[in-house]
Amino acid sequence: MRTIILAGGYAKRLWPITWDRPKPLLPVAGKPILDWIMGRLPDSDRPILSVNRRFAAAFAAWAKGRPVELVVEETRSEEEKLGAMGALAYLVDRLGLDDDLLVIGGDNLFELDLAGFVGAFRGRTLVALYDLGDRSQARLRYGVAVVQGDKVVEFQEKPEVPRSSLASTACFLFPRHVLPRFREFLGEAPARHDTPGYFLEWLLSREPIEAFTFRGGWYDIGGRETYIEANLRHTGGASWIHPGAEVVDSAVERSVVLGPCEIRSSFLSGCVVDEGARLIGVELRNALVGRTTWVSGG
Repeated sequence: MRTIILAGGYAKRLWPITWDRPKPLLPVAGKPILDWIMGRLPDSDRPILSVNRRFAAAFAAWAKGRPVELVVEETRSEEEKLGAMGALAYLVDRLGLDDDLLVIGGDNLFELDLAGFVGAFRGRTLVALYDLGDRSQARLRYGVAVVQGDKVVEFQEKPEVPRSSLASTACFLFPRHVLPRFREFLGEAPARHDTPGYFLEWLLSREPIEAFTFRGGWYDIGGRETYIEANLRHTGGASWIHPGAEVVDSAVERSVVLGPCEIRSSFLSGCVVDEGARLIGVELRNALVGRTTWVSGG
């Protein structure tokens, strides 16, 4: 079995924070998302890290001294990206993969027992599902599975009317016989339907898919809200503020401050502030403040 961590996206919903920094290297409670993922892999595992050319240098710097195999797809923008299924097909072709594959999204934080997940694999596609507890939370947001026993009987990708509260967590086990189907699916899929959710919908009409349901914590870090939530889980609900940040006469609520910066006489709520920012006498809510941004109140 080989492990693949998909990290080839461009994270437009987090711009400008991710304009010059790949999302999987964003810190959560001071530690890159990828480090949290690597900490859940078996010590003997040497995963394939699939990245894009634009951020290849940043990933290479992070990977130095770590047991990972870096593979770069030749894309530099959102418009060029291969997508998750395109990246998997590319890896299968380029590396000649003929193994069962454990596939993990590089922007997912989870408290899934990976050893238990792998132990439940019986030669059929296996998907890790997180119970949101409320179907409405999945509406137009996540892929969801309808399950009977340990079998997936229906899969919906970002449905208008979810038929389940079991969300797909970007953690999959694909048996080796499924690998050629990646290209087959891409040849049939409509434009922008290259996500694992649409692949699972397609695959389910051809062969069985099994389910592994877990609880605990799971964060699909797509935008500002979930990124902040992931940090707050590790701080007990307090804002995460970099030790080098200078915060004077200010209130910083439910926010993340990524690096040394200056915040004076200000109020922040639901914000992400990058290093080098200078905020003086301002009130900001639900904002992304880019690197070296200066904002001063009137």
